[in-house]
Amino acid sequence: MRRRLAAILVLICFAAQCAMAQASGVIQGKVTDVSGAAIPGAVVTVEGADGNRRTTVTDEDGAFQISSLPVANYNVTISASGLSEWTAANVAASVNPDSNELLAVLQVAPKITSVTVGLPPEEVASYQLDQELKQRALGGALPNYYVTYERHPAPLSPSQKLHFGLKTLLDPATFAAAGITAGIQQERNSYRQFGQGAEGYAKRFGAAYGIAANGLMITSFVANSVFHQDPRYFYSGEGTRAQRAWYAVKSAFLTRGDNGKWQPPYSTVTGMIASAEISQLYLPGSRTQLTVLGRSFMFRFGGLVGLNLAEEFLLKKVTNNKPRQLAGDGPVLREGTPVALIAVDGFSPKGESMGQTVRFVLAQDLSVDGKVLAKAGDTASGQVGEVSAGTTAKNVSSVALEQVNLQAGKVNVPLRSSQPRGVAAPAQYKELPDCGKFEVTLFVAQNVKFDNLQ
Repeated sequence: MRRRLAAILVLICFAAQCAMAQASGVIQGKVTDVSGAAIPGAVVTVEGADGNRRTTVTDEDGAFQISSLPVANYNVTISASGLSEWTAANVAASVNPDSNELLAVLQVAPKITSVTVGLPPEEVASYQLDQELKQRALGGALPNYYVTYERHPAPLSPSQKLHFGLKTLLDPATFAAAGITAGIQQERNSYRQFGQGAEGYAKRFGAAYGIAANGLMITSFVANSVFHQDPRYFYSGEGTRAQRAWYAVKSAFLTRGDNGKWQPPYSTVTGMIASAEISQLYLPGSRTQLTVLGRSFMFRFGGLVGLNLAEEFLLKKVTNNKPRQLAGDGPVLREGTPVALIAVDGFSPKGESMGQTVRFVLAQDLSVDGKVLAKAGDTASGQVGEVSAGTTAKNVSSVALEQVNLQAGKVNVPLRSSQPRGVAAPAQYKELPDCGKFEVTLFVAQNVKFDNLQ
């Protein structure tokens, strides 16, 4: 009898051990800030004793769940942009999910004075615009707005291009330039039909100011908005003097698009033609259309060459409130570096529509020589192109992604789908196990320098 009882107990223990071995556990919880507000898009990583990791992100309510875990204890790490990392050791993956629900409260990072979560490109452009509209040359006498010293400037929206134009048009220096031009014309008796005296000067002043208004509103705002081009000069400051001079000259005959690529100056040409037509309404005298356009093109492109050369070699030295010069010994995030992202929204196996915005979070820290350049939880966004269904054993699908940028603090890191430069290839993505999220691996599109790291 005793032998039978012992055998039964052994069988019961064995069955219990088998049941535990076959059971799967769950780790779930909620992530909030100190005020109790949910934090969506936080990166949650669980790591077992064997070093295996599982990752997910929180939903709109700050909740997360990682299931199908072997019953054991795990280390949990939670990261979000602008907040201190939260960790917990020996968290049990329970068969009963409700028994071990975590509540992670993330604190504001001690070295960050303001929390910036997922700044979209238009907000980055707004910050940069505010800086550029403070730039004045020659002791503050002249505005120097239409130049950016940022290494990775964000594209301007139409409203921001309008703001640029109005700010310049209403600047005292613009009125002063129109007044000086009118005085020189009156001295030379240009446009003699205007006459002399105060009335003649007022007409010449109005004509000179009208020409400036045409150039700023029609070219810099309307045409650049229609053709999605940028009216600013993009300071180089790199290479030999000859290389920089050639860059300045070349920039007068090319325009950078809002997509970051150099294009023919559609907006400049269209704006000059429209301005020349309008000027015929208020400038006296008879001129052929060919003469008007010829003079417009000559002065416009000739003036741009001279202005660009001045921006490249002179005006930066005498401009106030420009961004601080970057140091030369900062770490560089190299082109082609792989970047693992987790899709937060706008991305699903059901398919996406062309142009749909997708928001990502960085799955793990990006480091160079031991320095963390971008932290897990930093955000990225881009647009969706065509999607093709996966056919491989791992159920990997492909999707075309455009204009994806990772916001690492104040540094904008452009990303592309393929590692080799110039190769058009769709991005590969796969579903993370048991959490319904998707991981995408993209690559740094160009060398990005990080300076003044704390």
